[in-house]
Amino acid sequence: MGGPHELVHVATRANGAEEWACGVCSRRILLRWPPSFERLVLVEGDETVQHFGTKGPVAMLGADITQEPDEGDREWLNANGIAWPA
Repeated sequence: MGGPHELVHVATRANGAEEWACGVCSRRILLRWPPSFERLVLVEGDETVQHFGTKGPVAMLGADITQEPDEGDREWLNANGIAWPA
């Protein structure tokens, strides 16, 4: 199974349905949001991978996030025999 594909919002139709498309596998869907949720697949694309999409400025695909332990965490790690690089 490959990595996830990102769907991009390409249009909003007159009836309020949103059209989303995948630039990797050409999947295209229409979405209508609650209270009358509906999903219509226009082009199947690759159904073996997960697809996701966001509206607005949120996008974190491929983000490399690291969190350094604070002093209390380092003490606990050390007390439990877990070496943590400085």
